[in-house]
Formats: sequence, structure tokens, C-alpha cells
Amino acid sequence: MNDLRDRIRRQLELEDESRALGARRYANRDLPWRFEAGTAEEEANLPPGKQLLKAALQPTADAIRGFIDGACSGKAGRKHSAADMLLLIEPMEAAYLTCRVLVNASVAQVQLQRIAVQVSDAIDDHLSLSGFREINRQGYKGFLKSQEQRGYTRQRRAAVRSLLTEEGVLVETSTSQKVARGTKLVELAVEATGLWTIEKAPRARGFAYTIRPSETLQDWLDKQHARCSLLDPIHLPMLVRPRRWRSPSYGGYLTPRPGNRLVKQRNKPYHEELRNILMDDVYDAVNHIQDTPWRINARILDLMTQVWDGGGCLGGLPQREDDPVPAKPDDIDFNEDAKAAWKREAAATHSRNAERISGRVAIQQGLWVARRFAEEPAIYFPHELDFRGRVYPIPSFGPSPQGSDWQKALIEFADGKPLGTDGRRWLYIHIANLFGVDKVSFDERVEWTLSHAPQLLDSAMNPLDGERFWTSADDPWMALAACMEFEGALDQGADFVSRLPIALDGSCSGLQHFSAMLRDHDGGAAVNLLPCDSPADIYTMVAARAQEVAETETLIEVPDPADPAGTIRIPNPWRGGKVSRKIAKRPTMTYCYSATRFGMQGMIVETLREIDREAEARGGEPYLGGADNYHAATWLSHVLYRAVGDTVTAAEQAMGWLRDAAAVASQEGLPLWWTTPLGLPILQEYRRQKGERVEVHWAGRRVRMTINVDVEALDNRAQANGVAPNFIHSLDAAHLQAVALRCRREGIAHLAVIHDSFGTHAADTGRIGEILRETFVEQYSGDVLKDLYRELVGQLGDDLAKRLPEPPAMGDLDLSQVKLAQYTFA
Repeated sequence: MNDLRDRIRRQLELEDESRALGARRYANRDLPWRFEAGTAEEEANLPPGKQLLKAALQPTADAIRGFIDGACSGKAGRKHSAADMLLLIEPMEAAYLTCRVLVNASVAQVQLQRIAVQVSDAIDDHLSLSGFREINRQGYKGFLKSQEQRGYTRQRRAAVRSLLTEEGVLVETSTSQKVARGTKLVELAVEATGLWTIEKAPRARGFAYTIRPSETLQDWLDKQHARCSLLDPIHLPMLVRPRRWRSPSYGGYLTPRPGNRLVKQRNKPYHEELRNILMDDVYDAVNHIQDTPWRINARILDLMTQVWDGGGCLGGLPQREDDPVPAKPDDIDFNEDAKAAWKREAAATHSRNAERISGRVAIQQGLWVARRFAEEPAIYFPHELDFRGRVYPIPSFGPSPQGSDWQKALIEFADGKPLGTDGRRWLYIHIANLFGVDKVSFDERVEWTLSHAPQLLDSAMNPLDGERFWTSADDPWMALAACMEFEGALDQGADFVSRLPIALDGSCSGLQHFSAMLRDHDGGAAVNLLPCDSPADIYTMVAARAQEVAETETLIEVPDPADPAGTIRIPNPWRGGKVSRKIAKRPTMTYCYSATRFGMQGMIVETLREIDREAEARGGEPYLGGADNYHAATWLSHVLYRAVGDTVTAAEQAMGWLRDAAAVASQEGLPLWWTTPLGLPILQEYRRQKGERVEVHWAGRRVRMTINVDVEALDNRAQANGVAPNFIHSLDAAHLQAVALRCRREGIAHLAVIHDSFGTHAADTGRIGEILRETFVEQYSGDVLKDLYRELVGQLGDDLAKRLPEPPAMGDLDLSQVKLAQYTFA
């Protein structure tokens, strides 16, 4: 009892620390995982400042527009000197720059003349850079890229002025003009918003006018900053079991979080309605998942720390250095193909480097959290649901059962369980899976693992100084953790106490759910819903269909770089077996989530880049022999899109019906409601937004923003595009929850779940595989689409319901066969 009290006390202190870390992050002060402190943020970049800026923009722009119209009306009277100068800039642009200066000045009392000059300087900078863009677009783009990683210091500002002078676009205004224009703009903002006041303050010699926030604004800012510093705590794992969810707003951490909700949904009436829904099964499922005790894997933490502190990037850790931007081709000025290809590669390099920066920060964060909890015998991850019912841990960085490879490798079950004979077999299968040997039978996977025993043992005993076989795995750090368990299994046999989660994953989960609900025999066979000696592979099937088409075309038609509306014909680079499983996997996997043909094109391009980078590291040639990857992906995306649809025709019918149903509801402005098989109500409500786009230059950088507000009307396109992926995600979430409930009843206390991936102790893996198939069959024993149809009819009313088409007919798939299909989850 005393130990429990001590852990509760420490947990409460830990939650206080989480809020303190969030407050430090909000204030942009140094955090434990950062090398050095950041600089102070501008007030306009902080949440209250952003909200204030948006609130002030429209009335200020209207006031500026009215002032200009009045000054240019031709009426008698003296014309204000600022009027002509303000004709050079759009009212919304002038309003943004004026209000941004005023928002930044809200933290202190500042002289009016100084503010006026700052406003005019901001306008001059914006006009200068706008002129630069007009006369030298390429130079302007290069300038913006050079500014991305630089502060706007006095030296940098001088260099920019020199550049603009050389280009002949520098806008300069005399001090008297600056004061006149800036003062007028400030006066207009003050009068239009009432957020600031101009006061006459005495000085040693005379007096001066100053700007300060109104008392109402100052009080609001103080409260908002205090609130924001507490609204975003840095959530950490828990030292005691999370508070059980008993209502939509009670559960998780011991101390209440601001806006604590089981379901992340923006619609307030939804949460009120949820209180009246009996959904004990949903609560029990989430509670069982978050009750799993974990601990830090000390050996992995030590090794990962050695690699990271030593500056290495083994096992997929992010590189410390950025990739160089590719050099411009010599013929870039007159070769449109070369120019377009260079632009795409340069953009990809910038994107890759940006990802590495965030990856380095994530590693620093993760290692800090792992060290923070390394001595704890057990830690827990409180969970919540997204609006479709999918389960997520609340801690968002660091070691996590739903993180990336290195994040999952840093934790293991706190309680171990002897392998037993069956568990040892599942450990061997798990190891083969991690090394990508997952397209063959279970027996062949076991054989592969045993045949590679010397390499696996070398990885376990000499992970950094040996052959490093573990780094060749698809998930290197998880593979290393598995190699260490393999060593124990060989040494101690069935008595070895295992703590490693052994995962069973669905085969293209979305298509599994569509095939089951429509009893699609062919689609079900393609995604392992039927018994077979070795796993079927839909990605290989789709790749083969696409390859058949590719072999029939000697030349392919692609967009013309010199004429966006035209096309050109080039030799087909996909002939000769180039449409591989890896190329087809992403487009196939995302098809049932409403992936577009254009989206598939981007996936193919990214996969080709990955393959080419691997080839370059080995000194090999580009995968397509130097052909333009973008052109090749454009053509293949059309072929793959058709190939997937031809392979799983029933899924396409279901997706089409769901889109039609959403369109019918949207015609009358009705959102979509449905209930999952476990009783969780789902609301899909995408509202339109309207707004005015503002693009200005601030501190040498381009700032783009849209003043958006939700309107009552639904976004019909978003409703139609979102319904298929959201519906199928809600079904895989319901299946996961059903599995958790069954495990709870059968005493399987440790679960590591990620949507369609289910992990537990090796000794329990065989049984959980049976549970997965049994609950899957139970979920689809009825007519799921027909149930949705009835729900929608009840919501739409008689007249509108007549427009709703009947769901597609079901096929002849015998669902009972799924219970015998050992590769449904493998």
C-alpha cells in the first residue's frame, strides 16, 4: 500500500512536470533535450497573438480602404500625404503589416513615432520584395530559400538592402513620409479595433505620444498566455495505471487535462450526445489496452545512445548532415526537361532535409524520455480515440507502442512470460517478419530464422562491433531487440522469459474489411481471407497486372514540360519487369482510403527516389536507367489505379456507394452519422471555409495566410471523399476494440496495438491469432452496409431517403473459412 501511495505521489509530481515542460516550450525556453535555448518568439507568432492579429485584420483593412476611397473621391479639401503612398499596396496587406507591428508592441508601451516608422519600414520592405519578384522571379525564389534558416539581423538586413539596390527595386521613403504614413495607419487601426490606445505622456522636455494595449486587451492577453502555457503539456508515460475511462471526459491522467476527451472531435454537441450513449464495451476496450505495463528496454537504450552520441546514424537514425542541393544543369536556361527535373530534385532535397531536422529533434526528445524512465519497473501509456474510434496513446513523442521503429524498440513488456514451445516458434516467425521475410509460409520463416542463427547471434552479442546484420532489417532496432531475445531462446529454450511484443498484422487491412463486408470471394482470396498454404500477396498481384500493360507499350505519353496542356511520347522505362511489388505497394494499400490517381503518382515518385538513393549508396545505377522519374510515375499511376480497381472490384463498388450516400446527405446540408459494431457513434462533418488570402513580406520572408472562418454549409467534396476511409477506419477500430475485449475476458493482459497490428507475448500469439479471426468473422456476420443504409434512411427522412441508392449486393465468400485462414493476420 505504501508503495502504491508513493507511486501515486510521484505520478502527480510527474503530471506537474508535464505541465511545466509545456509552459517552457510555449515560452520557447530551453528544454532538457535541446542543445541550446531558442530566441524569444514574436508576440504575433504565439497563439494569443495570432488570434489577436486575425481579429484586427478585417476592421483595419476596411478602415484603410475607406480612408483611401475618401482621399481619392475628388472632394474639396486638403489631401492627406499618406493617401498616395497607400495606393501602392492592397488594404489587406497594409492592414496585416500594421496590425503585426501593433501586436508585437502589445507587450510594452512604445512611442507612436517609433511604431509609425516600423510600420512604414515593413511596407517599404514588402513593396521592395514584391518588385524583386516581378523583375527576377528566379532570383527571388533563391532569396526566399536562403532566408529560411537565417534570422533577420541588422547585418542581414543591410545585405538585403544592398541586393535590392542592385536589382533596382529598393523602395525608400523619407523619415517624414514614414512618420506620416505610419501614424495614419496606426490611427486607423486604433479607431477601427479599439484594441490599442494612443496616449499623451509627459517627458523631461515636452511630451510624447505612446501606444499601449487597452486595459481590456492587456487583461485578455495575460489570461490567454497563462491559459496557453497550461493547455499544451508535454505528455509523458505514467508510473501507475491510467485512470479508467468511465465517461467521455473522465479517464487517462490522474489530474484533469484541459479539454480532456476520450474522443477527439471538434463538434461540441457530439460530446454532449456521447454522454447519453451506453458504450461500456468501448470504455472497457480502451481501458484494457492502456492497462498494459511497459518498461524501457535498457540494452537498446544504451546502444542507441552510443550510436547517437557518437554521431552515427545506424539503424535508420537521422543523418546529422543535410544533403546538398543538386547543382543546376548547365543547360537549364534552354532545356525545359532538365530544368523541370532539377526543380523537382531540389524540392525533394529541401523536403528531405526538413524531415531530418525534425527527426533529430525527435531522437533527442525520445532518448531524454527513455532515460527519464529507465529505472522504472513499469510505465503506462494512457490512450484516447480519434473521431473514427481509432486508438492512440496520448504521449506523442519518445518511446511509444505506436511509434516508429526506434520508438517501439525502446520499450518492452514490464512482465515477462516463458516462451514455451509455441512461443519460441512465434518468436522465430516475428524475426523473419522484421527482416522482410513475410511473403512465405510460417514454416519457411522459421527455417529462415534458424538458417541465419549465426548472424542473429552476432547481432545480439556484437551489435556495434560485429557484422551488424540487424541493420539490414526492415525495422532495424526492433530486429536488434528480437536478436537479443533469440539469443536467450537458444540458450534457455522454452523456459526463456520473453518480454518482446510479437505482432500479427492484417494483409492490406482496408481491402480485407471491404472484401468481408461484401463477401467478395476474389478480393478475399487476394487479401488472405481464405485458407492457403502460403500467404497471398495483393501487392504482387497488382504489380503483375500493371506489368502486363507496361509490356504492351513501347512508347508512353507524358506531359510536355514546355507546354502544360500538351504531351510528348518517350520510351517506356517500365518494360522488362520494372513494376515491382515495392512500386505497387503504397498505391494499392491506400486505394480503399480514397487515394487519387494524382496521389498515387506522388507515391511512385517517392518510392523511386528511395530506390535510387539506395542504389547510389551502393554505387549502382538509377532504377529506371536515367529516365525521368516524374514522367514515368505519371504514366504508371494511371495503369496502377486501374489495376487495383480490377483486382478488388467489390471494394470499388462499396466506395462508390458510400460516396453517393454522402452526396445525398450533403445536398440537404446533413452531416453523416453512423454507429460502429461496438456502439461508438461516428460523426463526419466537414464544413466549408471562406476567407481572404493575404501574402506579404515580413522580416525578409514571405508570409502567406488565409483568414478562414467555418460557415454553416457542408463541404460536399470533402464529405464524399472522406466517407470511405473514415467508414473503413471506424470498422478496423471496432475490430481492434473487440479483440481487446476478448483478450480481457481470456486473461491476455499485455497488448501492443496499432490499428491493424496486434502484439502480445510470444506464448499468447497463437491464441490471439485465433481471436483476431473469430472476432473478424463475428463483426461481418451481418450486413454492415445494409445496417449503415438503415441508419442513414432514419436520418434523412422519407423524401431524401428515396434518393439514397441500395447498397451493392454481396458475393459468395464463405466467412467461416476466415477462421481457418492462418495468414489473415500474419
